[in-house]
Amino acid sequence: MDNMVSKEEERRLRQRAKAYEKTCEEYEQEIDALKARADYVAEFDYFLDLLTLPLQPSRLREKVGRPLIGLFCIQAPWELFHAFGVHPVKLCSGSYTAQRLSAAYLPVLMCPMLKSYIGSMDFAGAAAGYDATIVPTTCDWVVKMPEIAREKIGPLHYLELPHVKQNEKGQKRWLEEIYALKQFLAEKTGVTLKRQGLLYSMNAFMHVWKLFQALIDLKRRNILPGIWFFCIANTFMLDDLDRWAEQLALVIQRFQTEAPRQNPYKVFLAGSPVIFPNLKLLQLIEQAGMTVCADDLCSSERILPGATVYDDPSEHGLLRALAERYHKACICPTFADNERRVNNILKITGDHQMKGIVFHVLKGCHPYDIESFSIEKKVKDSGRKFLKIETDYVKEDSQNILTRLEAFKQTL
Repeated sequence: MDNMVSKEEERRLRQRAKAYEKTCEEYEQEIDALKARADYVAEFDYFLDLLTLPLQPSRLREKVGRPLIGLFCIQAPWELFHAFGVHPVKLCSGSYTAQRLSAAYLPVLMCPMLKSYIGSMDFAGAAAGYDATIVPTTCDWVVKMPEIAREKIGPLHYLELPHVKQNEKGQKRWLEEIYALKQFLAEKTGVTLKRQGLLYSMNAFMHVWKLFQALIDLKRRNILPGIWFFCIANTFMLDDLDRWAEQLALVIQRFQTEAPRQNPYKVFLAGSPVIFPNLKLLQLIEQAGMTVCADDLCSSERILPGATVYDDPSEHGLLRALAERYHKACICPTFADNERRVNNILKITGDHQMKGIVFHVLKGCHPYDIESFSIEKKVKDSGRKFLKIETDYVKEDSQNILTRLEAFKQTL
């Protein structure tokens, strides 16, 4: 019996090693394809080098010089982690291979992004690289992640997200959750939060937010190609914050004197996140002759929710300002009161002369799927064109999607 168990374990180890090798090849092939593009410039190299770091948490930890804290979803304030001397990393994956590794023991219609991440946790040392995991209670898949992943996730802390945000009760509850997170981090790190340290971290992220807004502006003006914007955004918090900001400033400097690219077919991309190396939809939009000049994806333009405004510089005042920023400013589809999301889409598309909205839904991503119906009606009522693309982490549907995108372009 022991010999049989040993052979079975050896088989699983070989399978994981092969999957890891194929996943690395998947990342490398996508990076090589990006470097072969006509719009590639040397300033992108730094960000391309970072894109493989999610496969190597130990290397990421060494690079940033801080303990790593994993996050599911972006509602937890980046600034609070930074002030405690730890480095937060969004846990997600765009790997086709990693998703197939976990498919045998997960629901068929589960979110493929999380299914892919769970598969990547089977790689040697992947889960062990994080000192703790924070789980905001956004969608049901995220809430069930610790149960699904079982022993692969170490110490964890739930952030109970109030799904009604525009009332005093919800805002009060969320502030209590931020205080509970502060307590968890204090116990985990042995560090006492200092007001000046928190203020320093808030200013550091404010600086990054301003740079990121400048990068968004370059994309909106059709100067920075959308696919490069997504790649840069996917590297957020995959390096020391200051070093990342310095490299971001170099990209902005490189492109700010260039003229807008001539393409009248500008579209807004909404819906489920796009995670490297799964750039399929972005590549197909380009092949169809359109350009993504704006988006509201939590893996892209929404990684930072906005400026932090406070009138009370006390520790309580700063924590309250962060709580409001990450709750009231968030337009995640899991919120019940989310009119600002469609208003945001209509304003941006109107300000930048975009007539089309492509709505991306990953199969199993129920909040975005449900939301797509109400958004489609409001978008069409405004006179804009709307196309919903439902897809999975597969490439077999690429030709069908391309045909639909090409037909959509003709309506713009």
